[in-house]
Amino acid sequence: MADWGWARGGEYLEAAELVVGELAANAVTHGRVPGRDFLLTMTLVRPQESGSGTLRIEVADSRGERLPFPAPEPCPDGEHGRGLVLVSALAARWGVVPRSPSGKTVWAELPSPPG
Repeated sequence: MADWGWARGGEYLEAAELVVGELAANAVTHGRVPGRDFLLTMTLVRPQESGSGTLRIEVADSRGERLPFPAPEPCPDGEHGRGLVLVSALAARWGVVPRSPSGKTVWAELPSPPG
């Protein structure tokens, strides 16, 4: 992402790092099937005119029957249940789509730095 011009230590890069980490951790924790890995894809979409674009982060795994959902209110003392709350707070939008032949892809879109 630094090759795309994102400042190291900047708020946009830190937000993207957190979202990638949360989605990847969820794939490992909840989407793992023995003998199969998960797939991380990041795509930077620039607008036609000058300005900021969109970073689309996708994490695909093999467990299509285990759909993510954010906990309505994480337990204050709990160790789990905050990942998708964090993704919701940082991403402009996020969702999940089925992945053929089996599995799912959880995606999030974040604004990219201007310029």
